[in-house]
Amino acid sequence: MTTLNGTNGPLPLVAEFAAMIEGNTQIQRHDLFSRLRRDLPIFRSERLDAWVVSRYDDVKTILSGSQFQPPQQGAGASAFGRSFMQMNGREHGKKIGVVAREMRSPRSLRERLNDIVFEIARDQAAALPMGEPIELRERYAVWVPLLSITVLTDLPEAARFRDWYRTIVAGSTSSITNPAARETAFTAREEVRVFLEPIIDARRLKPGNDLLSDLVTAEYEGKPIPHEEIVSNIIFLLAAGVETTERVLTSVLRHVALDPVEWQWLKGNYTDPESLAAFCAEALRFYPPVSANIRTALEEVEMAGVTIRSGEKVCALSVSGNYDENHFPAASRFDHNRFMGSSERQFTGGGDILSFGDGTHHCVGSRLAKVEMTHALTEFLARVGRIESVGTPPAGEGFIFHSPAKLPVILHPV
Repeated sequence: MTTLNGTNGPLPLVAEFAAMIEGNTQIQRHDLFSRLRRDLPIFRSERLDAWVVSRYDDVKTILSGSQFQPPQQGAGASAFGRSFMQMNGREHGKKIGVVAREMRSPRSLRERLNDIVFEIARDQAAALPMGEPIELRERYAVWVPLLSITVLTDLPEAARFRDWYRTIVAGSTSSITNPAARETAFTAREEVRVFLEPIIDARRLKPGNDLLSDLVTAEYEGKPIPHEEIVSNIIFLLAAGVETTERVLTSVLRHVALDPVEWQWLKGNYTDPESLAAFCAEALRFYPPVSANIRTALEEVEMAGVTIRSGEKVCALSVSGNYDENHFPAASRFDHNRFMGSSERQFTGGGDILSFGDGTHHCVGSRLAKVEMTHALTEFLARVGRIESVGTPPAGEGFIFHSPAKLPVILHPV
């Protein structure tokens, strides 16, 4: 059997994985992931300068354990600056708690966030043109989460943040495949910092009822949160709270546009909260907007017969874990009933899906994502009777962040 130094496995799979990263559209990614789980569950990717892990249990161990943390510098590390993702222990718990009170608490979701997101989704759906070609990702999928976050932070000029966070995200985790994107991301981050500076100063003098004011007025160990950290965390909230929801909404709207049976089921069941929530949880499993998470080992770890040394990077293929047949029976099939009766749990740290990460760094906005997805789909389905594809909608693309780049359709009214 041909081998490649450091891979402990066959060359063809490793080379095929490298080609997929480079954007080879001939490679069926889920077929590749299936073969990796079966034949090469951990291997060294020279292209990523990281170990790659594909089985559900191993991915979950990496995401949930204290032996790994997000990389602090270099390709694959955040370009946001020092945000919640770079914190651990007590500091992480205290500082992320400032926004978690707003984004995670059932009371806040019920009394504040639900109404905000509902009004945004209703207004955006009402503005959708009927009977003419539109690009649905840009006209709808992006705006529900983007406006939700900018309203929650009480920040103006949402459209500017859309361009900024996309550039910064490209230079963050996904820069492991394109390190050159980091310089552009740092430029965009500096533009955000300059834009936010007078707003932050004004909130210090006159705080409001918003997440930015909460960060500005918060203290840690008797001291205010540093200005740079506030900027970093606002960018982080935009990236985590918008990019992911925008992408999964785009993917699932493409899914129902191409599957009339699924569309009719959704039309008949979307007014039932549990059915819709279960559908959204399955959408996140089947179309995870973030396909992989980069982590750095904090100590020597044995995994699948391989020794990962302290300081080495690991690419945990959460998308592959979501398709692991040993954890999700018939994983290659979209099953809208899969999470019936357990849908709420999928949007918490106790969920089965890996789309929100796990452990300490489980996504703080996971419950907000549920609210955004359910309202976005509810208002869309209430207004749209049929989706007509314009040509064949492009399939998902991208390695770390994955979704269709565009969704050209014609909408027909109820």
